[in-house]
This record gives sequence, C-alpha cells and structure tokens, in this order.
Amino acid sequence: MYDILLVSKVKSGNGLRISAIFNNIDRTAFFLKARMQSDVTVGTVVSGASFRAVLTDLNDGKFIAVAGSSGQTAYQSLLTPFSHIGIGRSNNFVEQFTVAVYCEGTRQLRQWSPIIPKSNLYVEADLNDDSSLWKLNLLVKPTEKVPLILIADGIFLLVLGLIIIVLHLYEKAEDKKENERNTAFNYF
Repeated sequence: MYDILLVSKVKSGNGLRISAIFNNIDRTAFFLKARMQSDVTVGTVVSGASFRAVLTDLNDGKFIAVAGSSGQTAYQSLLTPFSHIGIGRSNNFVEQFTVAVYCEGTRQLRQWSPIIPKSNLYVEADLNDDSSLWKLNLLVKPTEKVPLILIADGIFLLVLGLIIIVLHLYEKAEDKKENERNTAFNYF
C-alpha cells in the first residue's frame, strides 16, 4: 500500500495546497517455503512430504497451516520444488514446524521449533529412514554471520575512534598555537 501526496489549487488565490494521506494499514503477509531433499549433494526433492506449521495470529489464537509437496505427474509445466505455506499476519515465530513423509509404509515425522517467518527451509533426509537424523537448514542463517558483523563493527569503531582522537589532538595543537599568538600581543 502506498502513501499519497496531493497538490491542489486553493480556490481563493493563486496558491497551492499540499495534502498527504498516510497509509498506516499494514497488509503484509508472511509465508514459509519448505523443501525436503534426499541428500545435500544431489538435492533430489522427496515427493509426498507434508509440512505443518503451528502459528499464533494477532489475537493470540493458534492455528495450523499445512502444505504438501507433489511430484511431477503429467506432461504439463514443471512445478516449483518448494511448498509454499501461507502464514498470514503473525506476531511471533512459527511455534512448531513438522515434516512428515511415508517411507516403506510407515510414517516418519520430525518437528522443529521455533522458525522465523518468511524463511526458506531445507529439510535434509540424507537418505535416512530414521527421522531423528534429519536436519533443517535455513537459506539465510542469521546467527552464522554474527562474528563477522561484530568484527566489522569493532574495526569501524576503532577507525572512527582513531579519527576522533587525531582530530582532537590537531584541534588542541591549533588552540595552543592560537593562544601563544594571542598572548604574544597581549602585554596587559
């Protein structure tokens, strides 16, 4: 949604009047993109996997969003390898993310919690029937970059501090020279 800026003529006179309409309605919706892979190296999509997310809406009510991955079944256009799970407007993390798949007639199930909304999730089965060995990877891992961010911030603050110290010393030297010039001419 957009904010609107209106410019109109004033009826009594030659002036212009500026009006603004500010749109404060937030209509953003969150989603998850999930994909179950057989292994990391090839990345073959496991067809038939189902994904479930337990969420809390803005009124503190819990609801469940479900999606499934279907394989390519006809000579139609290719489907995306991701399952899109619409979350809507949520005020919190995804409380519980569950992946289920049938393997040799038995249902394998794995749960993770919490998950950041608007994430791309990769569930890696690594060709294991044991669901406890499945791994969940995010496309963007915010905790992975924390040391790099801290190092970059530290270097920036160090350089900024050195610049401030050098400029401060330069200013003190200029003040001292100015005071010496003023005292040389002032005999009273």
